[in-house]
Amino acid sequence: MGSAANARPVAPRLGLFAWFGVPIPFVERMSLVREAGFEATSLWWEEDDEKRRRLRDLAPDIVRNACLHLDNLHAPYVGCNALWSGDAVERLAMVDRHLGWVEDCALHDVPMLVMHVTQGSTVAPPNAHGLDSMRRIVGAAEERELRIAIENTRGEQHVDWILDDIDSPALGLCYDSSHDWLYAAEPVALLSRWGHRVMTTHLSDTDGRRDRHWLPGEGAVDFERIAAQPAWQQYVGTCLLEVVPKDRAEDVRGFLARAYESGRALRDRLCGIAAAGGTSGPSH
Repeated sequence: MGSAANARPVAPRLGLFAWFGVPIPFVERMSLVREAGFEATSLWWEEDDEKRRRLRDLAPDIVRNACLHLDNLHAPYVGCNALWSGDAVERLAMVDRHLGWVEDCALHDVPMLVMHVTQGSTVAPPNAHGLDSMRRIVGAAEERELRIAIENTRGEQHVDWILDDIDSPALGLCYDSSHDWLYAAEPVALLSRWGHRVMTTHLSDTDGRRDRHWLPGEGAVDFERIAAQPAWQQYVGTCLLEVVPKDRAEDVRGFLARAYESGRALRDRLCGIAAAGGTSGPSH
């Protein structure tokens, strides 16, 4: 896909989610990610206890000291169904939590917050309450000149409702390839509707039964169908992997080297970048 004549002059950044399944100190983790060739990462924004929150607040500077671009903070999603609740107290409490995470992005100079708009399968149908919640969150991001990327999970119709209702450059999609194959009635249909609003990615593979977070090419996701979507030709965000080793005993440097090569090949295929020497990406 693509040729030397029409290849992009600059490739989108290639990134790896900061937690890649290997329990090593965070400073070493970021150093190894950069050593492997990745240019960017993203952070799970810890909320478990005060100690973790203190350590969390150090993470953005550690990322930058490793010469990595910090693409986004991933908001905790437990309880996010309350965004659609008819109970105003419950709903506004969840909105306030997200507003706090938007402020954290501003505080730490992080350009984007990734969030889930549903959790599990027992969420209320799309409704005006949820749209009001999202308008408040997106409005706060607009004021701070930040972006909100909502991730496709089980509630694809909720994603449709939000993106259809809120036409703001501060709001877009975090496309998760494994979630698409696990939960969508028709994989890739979401990309055909909203590919032009993809802001970042969670690229990984799955066996179709669970969210495995395997490297692209190790499972059942049809990356050829994903790559065929024309919106990728204009994509300028980070191509970010959300992966862990299939074999947790694998050497960490060996896994990161494989992740980098898999991610680079997929990034080049998605974005129509001519590959030196004819290298191709995952074929399934």
